[in-house]
Amino acid sequence: MKWCLKKTGMMTGIALMCCMATHAVYAQAREEVTPLKIRKITGESAKTPEYRVIGGVAQGKTRNWYRVTAYYDTLPEWMDELKVRYYILLKDKKNSSKMVLFNGVIDYVNVAQGRQHKTEAYLHPSTMDRYGDVEAVAVEFIYQGKPVARESRPETNQRWWENYTPVSGYVLNRMQSPFAMINFDDYEAIKAPVAGR
Repeated sequence: MKWCLKKTGMMTGIALMCCMATHAVYAQAREEVTPLKIRKITGESAKTPEYRVIGGVAQGKTRNWYRVTAYYDTLPEWMDELKVRYYILLKDKKNSSKMVLFNGVIDYVNVAQGRQHKTEAYLHPSTMDRYGDVEAVAVEFIYQGKPVARESRPETNQRWWENYTPVSGYVLNRMQSPFAMINFDDYEAIKAPVAGR
């Protein structure tokens, strides 16, 4: 009888362990794999590149643009479309309590699986001259209609951009900047605007 109870207890224990192991495997399988990982983001001043034009007019004084760069890795073999939303917060030079948030979206197409992809957005020098100095930047990646990654500089878990009313139309993609042709093949294809929109 004792042997029978021991054997029954041991079988119950084994069955319980198998059940727990199956649950752990099932839970792990249900965890969504993140399709994109941000490696780092940077924000910096960038002088207008100088181009030499034969027989053209000499280039005038170069100005300072503001550039936000995000480095990221992708897991799917192909991403048909990837949206990158930029937030750039400026503090007024004359009134330090006044802040302006600029936002913009860049749509990329045919993003292949891989490491060290790059995306960049810019603020024009006149925007900087008029509205002030950059205090913070954030980048959010949207894939298949869902946010999949976001990061901010300075680093924080807070979604600080939700505290401001964003102003659109000032954040420029590379093709809208004088940096468009520099290292062209290092960047993904930007989705062309649809005619009539």
